[in-house]
Amino acid sequence: MRINEKFAISRQSEIKNYRPKYFIVSEGSNSEPMYFDGLNDSIISENIRIINILRDYASICNSHPSFIVEMIKEFILNVTSNGLTVLELKNKIDNCIRENDYNINIEDIYQELILLYKKDSYVIKRENLSDLFLHLFKSEIYKDLAINFPLYFETQNVTYSKTRDKLNIVIDRDQQNFKDNQYDEVVNFCNENGVNLYVSNPTFEFWLMLHFPEVEIEDKTKMLENRYVNKSRRYLEKRLHEICKYKKSKLNFKDFEPYIYDAIKREKKYKENLNDLKSELGSNVGLLINDMLNNN
Repeated sequence: MRINEKFAISRQSEIKNYRPKYFIVSEGSNSEPMYFDGLNDSIISENIRIINILRDYASICNSHPSFIVEMIKEFILNVTSNGLTVLELKNKIDNCIRENDYNINIEDIYQELILLYKKDSYVIKRENLSDLFLHLFKSEIYKDLAINFPLYFETQNVTYSKTRDKLNIVIDRDQQNFKDNQYDEVVNFCNENGVNLYVSNPTFEFWLMLHFPEVEIEDKTKMLENRYVNKSRRYLEKRLHEICKYKKSKLNFKDFEPYIYDAIKREKKYKENLNDLKSELGSNVGLLINDMLNNN
């Protein structure tokens, strides 16, 4: 998992000026992170911080809610164990290489890690990482990586306070891809592990629609079914595009910013309870944003 560079830079001052963090792992790789990044710089004051936990480049296409739960599990393990797993280190090395366009055969590094630790689930203690980096990148072909990876790793090394920070999952209830038993498993996991779950049925686009008065005259069945209107676009995405030129890959937060409080109010007219959201139209993302506002 990775965090965006903007937060990575700003975290240097967090020791002196600690702000409670809202960690968010979301199903979407575009709209949700863009929305919460925009929110971070908008009505949310400097008293809190939103951090999108993004998928590693190697798993960028895996957006199923069950995988999102695995991301949270890995995050919890790595921030509470005074170390990180071999798998997480592999992913961080891969992310660094991709972001810097290094022409390196990463498999050789992976093989060395497996020789040292045998399995991906092994937790490497943080006090051993400096020596490990020297060992892994001792070859001349890794010269740039030897210099830059420790810096990259440090910026990605977020702190987590169980008492002050909050873990949040934001997912879609799209019933075509998310089975009933899988939904129940995600709800149970969150209840048992202190993770806050926010669901939009059918998709995050319904939460976005709540920003606009047009949602109140929309056909509820059409919104809930959210069928494809062409090869790449579903009903809610089409309607948002008609209202504000919305595109999944390029959400413009300014289109939604003036109407956030309206969206929170409109959400109350639909389902917000997780049990109801399993099958009925609604969202509880407004509860998350309201919690952030009240934490200011």
